[in-house]
Amino acid sequence: MRVTTILLNWLSVASWTAPVLADLRITADHHSWGGVNYPMLQFFTPKHRDATIRELVAAKVRVVRLFIRPDSQHPDPEHELGGFDKSLLDQFDDCMAAIHHISKGQMKVIIVPHDSHALRGSNNVPCDAYCQKLNGAFLDFYSEEKYRDLYKTRLEVLFKHYPSKAFDGRSWGELSEIILGVDIQNEPFGGIWPIPAGESWLCDIATYMKFHLGLDNSNIAVISGGISGPQTVDGIQNFPSSAMECTAIDVIGIHGYFQKESDATAGTPWADMFLPGNTLTARMKGKKGQGKLLLVEEWAYVHSNKFGHFYKKEAIFDQGNVLNYRGIPWLYSHLTTLSEDLTAKVNPLRTEFTSWVALKDVLQRSYVSRSNFDWTKYLPAPPDAALSNITSVTLNPYILEQSDCTFGCKGHLCDAPDGCSPTLLCKNSICQPNPETQPGKLGARCNSKQLCQEHLRCSAGTCQECSARPSIPRQTNRKWTGPGPAPEDTSLRTSANDPTGTCYPDSMATLFARSTSLLICLSPSTPPRGNPCETAEHCDADHFCSWGLCVKCSSADACLGAKCRASHACKTGVCNEYGRCDYVGRKKVFSGPGARGKSRNQRVPGVPKGHERGPAKVRDEAMRVDIPKETVHATATAAA
Repeated sequence: MRVTTILLNWLSVASWTAPVLADLRITADHHSWGGVNYPMLQFFTPKHRDATIRELVAAKVRVVRLFIRPDSQHPDPEHELGGFDKSLLDQFDDCMAAIHHISKGQMKVIIVPHDSHALRGSNNVPCDAYCQKLNGAFLDFYSEEKYRDLYKTRLEVLFKHYPSKAFDGRSWGELSEIILGVDIQNEPFGGIWPIPAGESWLCDIATYMKFHLGLDNSNIAVISGGISGPQTVDGIQNFPSSAMECTAIDVIGIHGYFQKESDATAGTPWADMFLPGNTLTARMKGKKGQGKLLLVEEWAYVHSNKFGHFYKKEAIFDQGNVLNYRGIPWLYSHLTTLSEDLTAKVNPLRTEFTSWVALKDVLQRSYVSRSNFDWTKYLPAPPDAALSNITSVTLNPYILEQSDCTFGCKGHLCDAPDGCSPTLLCKNSICQPNPETQPGKLGARCNSKQLCQEHLRCSAGTCQECSARPSIPRQTNRKWTGPGPAPEDTSLRTSANDPTGTCYPDSMATLFARSTSLLICLSPSTPPRGNPCETAEHCDADHFCSWGLCVKCSSADACLGAKCRASHACKTGVCNEYGRCDYVGRKKVFSGPGARGKSRNQRVPGVPKGHERGPAKVRDEAMRVDIPKETVHATATAAA
């Protein structure tokens, strides 16, 4: 937490130098954005639908994700294979027209043409015509050619043959003014990882959509749709090589659901996943015309019995705030007209529910957030919004006063060494425990050559403990006139991260006014000195270790995520298999463009790289997976 009288420091964009790939503070002149999933919006009455859209416009929503699938009250438009109900498509068309009209062209939609859950009647999505035909063997949908052809027919009807009555009879595949992108499917291969067969379906369908249906000519993105279902922090479920190396896929859609933990906020996994310059974000930056965009298509509040529903607003803000800070566009999942209860759903129209306040807050902040990725091809920048030049991390105003920790806790975002609890390390914008090998931590030996971390003082040869800079208590003129002792005035409570408070300055008067004798942790110097280090992993992603101190990377330095041919060129120590600078711990590559130099001539045509042979070999032969139906079992029988 920097000690300044002005919390927001506005800088001239022209004064910024070219950013490095791993720069933690995004300075690129590209807009990020936020949006929502609203599966049943097209079925609302026009009055209710339009009122909802107006509220979304007020919240600065840029994109709404709509689903074409059955639900408990409405059938799928493809009521039988190859047969379509035009009236249901007309409702969908009317909804898109209303969004376009009410938002004055500033809001777009992502269309989900099919949901993999409908293939087996899971996740509250009824079994559709494909499901009935598959009879439980849902993976045949991806591996058998006849189902691919049937699905291509569905896509062709939706995006090529259906004439839009609201857009002058044009096909949906031409409506780039309202459609940002189209998912291949919602969560293809949902719940299956690794993918056992039919993985080539992904690129086959994407290629069909992009070039045969003409989405490429219309500047409508093809989106992967959350492959295999929810993503784990350290997994690759949503971005297998078959998707990353498919030129027809424009956007990698990430689906993830994370809850607040004792040692992490709900947003901490997102901060780790999208660390600038890591393998995921670096691989997105391909050659010109071959790069991909990243989108968190689904994220939501996940209820925890340990913390309870009172933390819902805090968890929602934490996740949206992290994604805004990392510059990753996102869609909340999802909105509802019903009661929220203990679910992730948020009702934007009923005032008795308060979750919308937090979600609307981060949506409005996303409107001016920066991104390292250029989305203007699919979503032009809003004409009424200047990009934010805020230089400090946005604090969460929804942290409950009764929380065990309210400032600089494990997993909280931070932007300076004194932005965390004194025992923690602010690294890669996250407050985290010091690793065992981290130099200069609390209690470590120190001298003129062995320095302490920036917020700690060296005294008597040891890095000394300090206290977080508190906020000055608020004053009030209110007097208690009731019987008995005056109750605590909770409005006067202060914490170290109070966004509306005033920090104590460095002075002797401050020391005597406080109840602790510990000195306040040191504020960052200008320019920052850098924490002590022994390897690049002791530093932030946008720093490297030079002569025992973390040094900021320049655009000329090969830091995390930079392209490389050999490890000796990387400030991080290793050139990984993707030809990107990485930390020590991965297999070293001494020559050639990453690991590719050794296998350049071993590719199998039509098969994704890395899946040509061995246990990961792609198999396209039909594979039947029968899911047994529940039956009545005898109980309390004698064991054989």
